[in-house]
Amino acid sequence: MPYKKIYVESEAEDSDETIEPEPQTTNEIEEVLSPVKKKKPKGRPPKPLEEKLAKQTIVKEKIIYMIPNENGGYDKVKNKQLTARDIKKIEEEKKITEMEQQLGKKLLRKSNGKLDKRSVGERTRTPAQIEATKKMLAANEKRRAAQRELKDLKKENKTKEVVKEALNEVIYKPSKKVEPKPTPYDNLRF
Repeated sequence: MPYKKIYVESEAEDSDETIEPEPQTTNEIEEVLSPVKKKKPKGRPPKPLEEKLAKQTIVKEKIIYMIPNENGGYDKVKNKQLTARDIKKIEEEKKITEMEQQLGKKLLRKSNGKLDKRSVGERTRTPAQIEATKKMLAANEKRRAAQRELKDLKKENKTKEVVKEALNEVIYKPSKKVEPKPTPYDNLRF
């Protein structure tokens, strides 16, 4: 900051000195001299080159299982013995392949490898559900039949009333005499 000169007018000639400003503190100087802070880029930081290369390299290894033996040591076995769970999976796989051959199309499977029954096309309904559906259909049929009968009765009653009214008008009520229409010349004198 440039220095400011301040002149003070007074009676004494000695007081005509320049007044120097107070020296700046170090904090103000640091603020002026500090570099502009860069903003962090958005998103996840890029992975280092080593990590990228580690994913690309594929190492093929032979898996050798160490199975404990009777003496307390370990035996090297290349093929692991099948467990009951593995055998069950193999059987399910065979069933699915047989069904695929019978149907002639590839069947959908769940993430655990089991068959998704929606792809088979069979509805899996319990006997209780089937029985409930039969009861519902029977009840619907009865309700529709009752509605049809009620509708037929209403129609019959309505036609009977219409016929009775028509007969009453014809037989018991005298017909009105038809009056001739007046001609426009009746009230005129010539």
